[in-house]
Amino acid sequence: MLLVKPTANYFFLCLVFLISFIDVYSQENSPFSRYGLGDLYPQQNISTRGMGGLSAAVTDPQSINTLNPATYGYLNLVTYDLGLSIDARTLHSANPVNKYSSTNFLPSYIQLGLPLNRKGATLVFGLRPYTRINYGVETSSKIIYDSLHISDSLHTLYEGNGGLNQAFIGLAKRWGRDTSKTNFSIGVNGGYEWGSKYTSTRINFPADSSFQTWYSSNSTDTTHYGGLFLNPGLLAHFRLSKKTNLLTKNVETYDLNLGASGTLEQDLDATRTITRETFQYSSDGSLITIDSVSKIAGIKGRINVPLTYTAGFVLNKNIGNIFFQVNKWSIGADYTSTKWTAYRYYGSPDQLNNSWFLHAGASFSPDPLSGKGMFSTGTYRIGYYTGKDYINADGNGYKVTAYTFGYSFNLRKFRSYDRQFTKINTALEFGKRGTGVNNVTENFFKFSVGLSLSDVWFIKRKYD
Repeated sequence: MLLVKPTANYFFLCLVFLISFIDVYSQENSPFSRYGLGDLYPQQNISTRGMGGLSAAVTDPQSINTLNPATYGYLNLVTYDLGLSIDARTLHSANPVNKYSSTNFLPSYIQLGLPLNRKGATLVFGLRPYTRINYGVETSSKIIYDSLHISDSLHTLYEGNGGLNQAFIGLAKRWGRDTSKTNFSIGVNGGYEWGSKYTSTRINFPADSSFQTWYSSNSTDTTHYGGLFLNPGLLAHFRLSKKTNLLTKNVETYDLNLGASGTLEQDLDATRTITRETFQYSSDGSLITIDSVSKIAGIKGRINVPLTYTAGFVLNKNIGNIFFQVNKWSIGADYTSTKWTAYRYYGSPDQLNNSWFLHAGASFSPDPLSGKGMFSTGTYRIGYYTGKDYINADGNGYKVTAYTFGYSFNLRKFRSYDRQFTKINTALEFGKRGTGVNNVTENFFKFSVGLSLSDVWFIKRKYD
């Protein structure tokens, strides 16, 4: 007879929590999000963000690596994973000289992993934001009439918001035991992604204008889109060496993981509404439409999203006994690329580049089996990533570099009688988008926290 532990309520509460924050972008102002699908969310687990964002070959029995679904085959326990981030960024403009700072609280993901049996079959599903759009840019200029020797002030406001979200389900199967010299896993994520993009351009003549009879204009473009996506992956594990420490009697192994994954090219079905209108501001700052010059609704089309692929390796040292081992240290690197020049929005390209990123990182646990305290048994991480951003707003491209740090610890010790773990993962990122060749650059700081709760969901009764 099976006893199902009442843990589903925990997942439901986390789901409600994430949905309630899915649109928390009110303080953010990123002009980069105007292009393509918007600013891309980091999709890595919080634990691997501290290792430079590694994803292709990272396996963890207590964290869910959704970027390579083949890693699900190495998940040992039912695991809830919830991630949140604080994103602080500062924009610098060279001409005109200006600076803008914002701090944003952002959801990262909520996901649940369910090992189906002891033969490496695992089911995962979850919800996460994929991109975000939120910007407001103001410009002021003068219109000069040479024949009349007069001029008018002109104020233009560019605004946008929206983003893309994903709901997914994943399945993986591993061939070979954890303790085998070699084993192999394949997996796939599939799901539905949906979102919207709203852009507005308001042209206003302030009170000092010579021609007060000119009306202000507002041009808006609203698109809602959605579609299916598919993300396959594979991973190969090789045991390089195994030895027993004569002093501690611990078994030490050195393992190599090779992994690759990708998100296939996809077409999102879209519906678009384009509006041109004149307006005036009310006393509270809201818009009052004077006349709808043009409104075209229900325009059907597609958004073509290109293929993304990732490949990499991780070298691990594990210690323990023949039945149970933990990670002592890891080191690895990834390469990711996307052909964003193939992106099309209703058949039209955008100001985008083909992007690539190189990720490198390492982790270390001083004494994971000692039980002496969280600083001895915790895991410390460090990493670095660099590459070329997919946005090309000024035609010069944007180089991105960042340094990362992380720390993970168990909130309580492992207890054999209930087999529950609660792990806290943290990550810090310091980086910059753009260099001296760009007029607008961005410095960013990200602090991320993840909660990973693992449990045995199904327990056999010993007594009826």
